[in-house]
Amino acid sequence: MTATIYVTKEAMATLDAIRGLDYYSRCELSDDPETDVSNAEGYYLKSDTKLKVAILPDDADVALHFTPLDLVSYAKHVSIPTELRGCIFEQAPHLPKDYAEIVRYWSGETVNSNTSGAVYYQNPLNEYMVDLSALQAEGTNETVGLTTVDALLSEGVAVRLSGLANLVTDLNSESYLEILVPVQMSMLGLENDSWRSGEKYPVHENQRCERFFLKIADILRSPDPDAIYVDILRYEMLDYGYFY
Repeated sequence: MTATIYVTKEAMATLDAIRGLDYYSRCELSDDPETDVSNAEGYYLKSDTKLKVAILPDDADVALHFTPLDLVSYAKHVSIPTELRGCIFEQAPHLPKDYAEIVRYWSGETVNSNTSGAVYYQNPLNEYMVDLSALQAEGTNETVGLTTVDALLSEGVAVRLSGLANLVTDLNSESYLEILVPVQMSMLGLENDSWRSGEKYPVHENQRCERFFLKIADILRSPDPDAIYVDILRYEMLDYGYFY
């Protein structure tokens, strides 16, 4: 089962505009001011995955808001782990407890599940030697449709939400949480030199943010309501391919 991620109508319109487009097609859109949506809400949300996305209902009761405008409160519950940014495979040495189950529940499958090049683009804090011998036996290093090859669990910016169980227990299960995540261009843009570094993802007040909403009912039935991992932000080169 995969939970639903809720977004605004504006964000969904952006996702619809770029869904299915490759890197080159998005660049063509951004070249024309009439079609450029790179600054629109939702542009850096992941869409071309099995991530289940729906529009937040007009009458939704948003009971809790997590925003960098209140950094002290935000830091208690929202973080962007450096060691979970980028390509994370199932045998990575520093995975949180039940990470595979949790991130699949919230995010579904990855864009690059069938691309062996993801192995060479692993997070430097969580990389290891993935055994690709089964692919070599098949005579290819591109198509990964084999259960003998380690699974790619996440690949974008994984956001961690912690300490929510006590906050949501007494809330209406049909209510929602709003989470804002800063857009850091040095990580997500075309010039993303910081992406594979050990640098922390910067979180400051007054940054451009993407936002999404989680339903309380989905949190309560999640593998661990106190440890939520959502692979939610994509970087511009996500579907471009890997260089090695």
